[in-house]
Amino acid sequence: MLKLLPFLLLLVSCTPIKPLELADVVIGDQQIWQGEVHIRGVVRVTRQGSLTILPGTKIFFEPVDLDGDGIGDSELRIEGELLARGTAEQPILLTSAASKPQPGDWKYLYFDYARKADLQYLISEYAYSGVQIHFCRARIANSEFRYNVDGVRFSTANISLTYSYLHHNRHGIRYEERGGKGVVRYNQISANQIGIFAVTRSAGKTLFELNDIIENRSYQIKMGLQQSTTLDFPRNWWGDGRGLSDETVFDQQRDPALGRVTGSDPLSQPVKAIRRMKESGQ
Repeated sequence: MLKLLPFLLLLVSCTPIKPLELADVVIGDQQIWQGEVHIRGVVRVTRQGSLTILPGTKIFFEPVDLDGDGIGDSELRIEGELLARGTAEQPILLTSAASKPQPGDWKYLYFDYARKADLQYLISEYAYSGVQIHFCRARIANSEFRYNVDGVRFSTANISLTYSYLHHNRHGIRYEERGGKGVVRYNQISANQIGIFAVTRSAGKTLFELNDIIENRSYQIKMGLQQSTTLDFPRNWWGDGRGLSDETVFDQQRDPALGRVTGSDPLSQPVKAIRRMKESGQ
């Protein structure tokens, strides 16, 4: 029997984990996800619940649109605690289950008054919002948001977004401070339709510095309706040594009701956020 034990342990370790399939589920206890997870509808982690997603986990959201608004209705909603800590070698993937995925196939990873939000080495793609954060604290590091309508979206939140890559979204970052604050640092925000969209009610309490904000197709920075306060984005790399160009922002120059966008102390060379991301391990 003892001779068979190593063989049996090897057999168990090589047995593939059966994909987890969820549809309109409420999680009120402590759960751990790994392997493949398929979500159809809304999975909600309650205030008392806790979810840990292990490195290498792939979460597929079914592209169902029950209300016909053109946005997928599958989502992961966090009111309790989420720890999604991948690694450089085994990132966590959130993606569409469609054979030909498109932005907006699924709704979002949504934090609403969450107790804890900690995302590291996570890739989120083909969503309406790669992640949305409201009324809570959140930490995002070493992650990638691509092919979404909004890469990262937040309002009334205290957020730390570092060493991440936001590209090929309609908006790399869409935000409203509404009394919140945060730090957005050492990221690359490029090849989006709009790099950063300050929608309304922002007062400069979120610090955007030491980022590469480059080659966004329409605007590097855009102000939304009723954003009348001037916003400064200091110490960033804008693609050349001349700093932030007036032609690449939508502000008071185009709509007198808006405030101004400034980019004080522009960097003279790229931050090279992606290289820093790999080297830092943070």
